[in-house]
Amino acid sequence: MGSGVSNITYIGATNVISSVGFTTEECFNALEGYVSGIVAVDDPQLYEHPFLAAQVDWQRLNEMAQIAGLDSYTAIEKMVILSVKSVLEQSGVSLAGKDTAIIFSSTKGSIDLLSQSCEVLDEGTFLWTMAQRVASYFNAFNKPEVISNACISGVSAAVVASRLVRNGTYRHVVVVGADILTRFVVSGFSAFKSLSSRPCIPYDVSRDGLTLGEGCATLLITADRSLSCGVVVEGGAITNDANHISGPSRTGDGLYYAIKQAMDENGLTTNDITFINAHGTATPFNDEMESKAVALAGLSSVPVNSLKAYFGHTLGASGVIEMAMCVEMLKHGLVIGTKGFAELGVPESMVVSGLHQPASSMVRCVKTASGFGGCNGAVVLALEEHAKEIKGKENDGTVQRIGSCQVADGQVVVDGSVVFEAGGDFAEFIRSAFKHLEAPNMKFYKMDNLCKLGYLAAEYLLKDKKYAPLELGLVLANRSSSLDTDISHQRIINEHSEAGASPAVFVYTLPNVVLGEICIRHKIQGENTFFINENKADSFLESYARMVLEREQYKAVIYGWCELLGNSYQAELVIIEKK
Repeated sequence: MGSGVSNITYIGATNVISSVGFTTEECFNALEGYVSGIVAVDDPQLYEHPFLAAQVDWQRLNEMAQIAGLDSYTAIEKMVILSVKSVLEQSGVSLAGKDTAIIFSSTKGSIDLLSQSCEVLDEGTFLWTMAQRVASYFNAFNKPEVISNACISGVSAAVVASRLVRNGTYRHVVVVGADILTRFVVSGFSAFKSLSSRPCIPYDVSRDGLTLGEGCATLLITADRSLSCGVVVEGGAITNDANHISGPSRTGDGLYYAIKQAMDENGLTTNDITFINAHGTATPFNDEMESKAVALAGLSSVPVNSLKAYFGHTLGASGVIEMAMCVEMLKHGLVIGTKGFAELGVPESMVVSGLHQPASSMVRCVKTASGFGGCNGAVVLALEEHAKEIKGKENDGTVQRIGSCQVADGQVVVDGSVVFEAGGDFAEFIRSAFKHLEAPNMKFYKMDNLCKLGYLAAEYLLKDKKYAPLELGLVLANRSSSLDTDISHQRIINEHSEAGASPAVFVYTLPNVVLGEICIRHKIQGENTFFINENKADSFLESYARMVLEREQYKAVIYGWCELLGNSYQAELVIIEKK
């Protein structure tokens, strides 16, 4: 890695499977015709009362899956395989090639399997299993990577993919994002009282919540210009608010930093941006935060749209679905209108229209996303003829390991020395280890066990170390994602119905929330990425952390493993720093 490669990463073939179509063309045609996939859903398997959502046509998808011989795969796996298959067939790229990788982005994967049994876990519930089953279908040469970063997962995956292509690790990376509607997800968002009783209306004065959706999209990101669809990835960044795990920043600074870093990557100014495709969930606080971030970035005069009123909020898939639509907007010279929008209802000025707006001089866009855990992502896409080359940096090898912390088997080990030891189960041990720190924080006791583990390890690791908010990044991985808390949420809705669902539990059903807890405690606003791997040994975390550290603003990066399921736990964090 870091060989000083200076090049452009192209977007190749795309595919979108959503409530409004099963190809990119079908979906974009629907958007051009103001067709929304949001309908009333009356399905007790998903929720006890009728609700609004944008559902995939599962009869059509299952017929396609049957023809392709996919009957043995889970619902989301069928959708992913069909979408990836389309992109591979369009491009001629093979996952069997040594120079090709695949990155999955999803919040919950096959979480529907958990409803069948919380006591004996179906192996398919693990996100890495889904990725491996799909990769095996295509005889993939390289181990698949999985990113689970809440609702920025798709944008995160595209940022990581473009970095891996740009530094020469791979020639092609297939990025796929997918999430499906389940009782697990619907009950959780309902518990948060986030769901609107009408189709969502992003940025409008009358907006009152989001509308859920489901879908899948695939992008090829490649170094091969001959495969380009005419659009390139010019930059990308991932940051954290360091403010709250379920509420957006009240200042918009975290998202602003992501936008700024993505634009700074090749020296773009506000005049270089034609439009912004924002997250735009239509919840009051998210849209308010975005207006402040756009203002901080000096982009208040740039048209902004949200596509949630067409696709619904498709969670971890939304970033990839919406990037595919951004590609089409760039190619067609058309900024799709924010369906239903009538009157601006956010505190800072934004150029939002309910109608499509032809762009007289279409050049590039910024795609953003934000999610639970305080994470933010931004990526810059440009028409190829206007693209600016990102200048690669030489890796001079001046990275040093300055500390480590392991938490496992009743011990806390810092820089190779045991600093705390206690018996008992995880609950007893973690309480004792936290009290040993003598750093009181009552919020610690409200966290789920995965967050307690990561928080404690970071607390020991960062003791006596100080960094400015944007100087430090975090890159973690584990095997079980947030399954420990997922089981708790599933048991609640099994035993007490959806009405018993707890927002205090549901917010922890995302693995990256541990990043958010660490960021809040230590005011970290740099890189935030969470990978899911079967084993620690499979992880490419160290090499990726070094790649992140090459970015100019970083002084140090923490990377490592943070795994917990039941009473089985292991955290191993390392901090590296530029000399």
